[in-house]
Amino acid sequence: MTPSPPPALEKYRAPGPERLKLYAALFVMLVLSAVLGRGRPGDLGTVDTLRRSPLARVMFMDIGVLSTLGALHLVLNGKTAVRVPAAVASLFAGSFALLPALAWEDWRAMEEQASGAGPTSGEARGPTP
Repeated sequence: MTPSPPPALEKYRAPGPERLKLYAALFVMLVLSAVLGRGRPGDLGTVDTLRRSPLARVMFMDIGVLSTLGALHLVLNGKTAVRVPAAVASLFAGSFALLPALAWEDWRAMEEQASGAGPTSGEARGPTP
């Protein structure tokens, strides 16, 4: 039997306003980091950093692995037409493409639930333990 997540995380299990807020907060932090985290004096740059730092190479690869897993999740579990183009885009743009696509999928699922035209969140995402 799989242990259930802590009660505080239960609100993120299915599409809903809390998950949309999480996606929005993560996206805002990502954009702020990209805009405000520009080069600084003495910055080595991407190529030199990757050449000199094994940690940087591992983290760069980790980003690629997570983007690939996110793309796979989106293609296999997504329900809208956005899923495939967004999955491909996430392989190149990472979370800049993945977070909006996940938010779109959840928003559409919430609309379907509200109209009664779609499956319940448990059926859409699989059974819950």
